[in-house]
Amino acid sequence: MQIHTDIEINATPETVWNVLTDFAVYGDWNPVIPSITGAPYVGEKISFKIRAMPGVEIPIVACEVLVASASARELRWRGPAIPLVDQVLAGEHYFIIQDAGPNKVRFVHGENFTGLIVGVLEPLLQQRITDAYSEMNRALKARCESKR
Repeated sequence: MQIHTDIEINATPETVWNVLTDFAVYGDWNPVIPSITGAPYVGEKISFKIRAMPGVEIPIVACEVLVASASARELRWRGPAIPLVDQVLAGEHYFIIQDAGPNKVRFVHGENFTGLIVGVLEPLLQQRITDAYSEMNRALKARCESKR
């Protein structure tokens, strides 16, 4: 199952990267991932809470950062990094910042899910996750554009 969203942000790639990787302040602006621990470095283990719907926060633990490159403008993690659990359901979450003109980027945000129960969950999760990621994108856009 694949989720793919994108949004245009009127800000520099550096501004978007700095907001995206400042995990300490996610609670100030991020309606979908209100808290995250760990750091955006390759090999680092991160944990976070994801707000799946109003009033429902799901803890996600032991995700491994696969890519964290300011120059390539990509942040990517996979989780859970727990043997056997990742065979049932795992996701590779990605954020890509692409140039779209002077002081403008296209922010690409998605996730590729794998595992034994993906097919069963796809009808339930496809729209909810797409909506949640789009909501996060809009919040990121607002945060970045307020820094101009």
